[in-house]
Amino acid sequence: MEYPEKLSDIIASLPEVSGGFLYSPEQGIYSNQTDGVSDDASLQQVSVKLSKIVSMMSVHFHDTGGIRVCFKDLILCGMEIGDGHWLFLLHQPSLSPGMIKMTVQMALNIVPDPLPQPELSDMPQDEEQPGDDANFAEEIMGILLAPESELKEPLTRMENNLAQHIGPVAGLVFQDSLAIWAKKGTPSLKNLPELIEMMAKEIDDSDDRKEFLESLKSITEES
Repeated sequence: MEYPEKLSDIIASLPEVSGGFLYSPEQGIYSNQTDGVSDDASLQQVSVKLSKIVSMMSVHFHDTGGIRVCFKDLILCGMEIGDGHWLFLLHQPSLSPGMIKMTVQMALNIVPDPLPQPELSDMPQDEEQPGDDANFAEEIMGILLAPESELKEPLTRMENNLAQHIGPVAGLVFQDSLAIWAKKGTPSLKNLPELIEMMAKEIDDSDDRKEFLESLKSITEES
């Protein structure tokens, strides 16, 4: 896994992130991408402290996969990404942990932990158990349409415009398209044109399809 390259992609896709770096017990801090935010001396001190923290966690807290430190107007969050490597991001408080987790999972192709399912014996026989795709779609909707998400406004606008052309089924089409779009890559403002094209294909009438694309032209131009 090319972690430094993936780190660059993650930082670029989240405007609220000021920088980041990677850490492993063997290498210490590497792939430092915090220019203008911290100096080498500060990172060396952080590296020493991280070594102590990670060592303590590995002995006493086996299930812990994240670190979060709050400063005055920045947050340092870290998560274990595999093979003893950790990814750390410096970000604004407005960026939700859920958005960070989803972005990292998408960038590194990490399969999200499945939601706990009830025992079959506890479920009514005439009800179907929700599938993983449905759970994933609901989780993505909740994250991307959260009040603090930068994607909330353009996505809400897209769904409303779609409803004007295909009616009540727009909600289902929007949710399915959003889930497919999210699985293909890290959701971000620059990737919105791809999502718009996906939804446009669900509009049968060519004039309506053209009108839909025209109504969202400002989004594609800003991406």
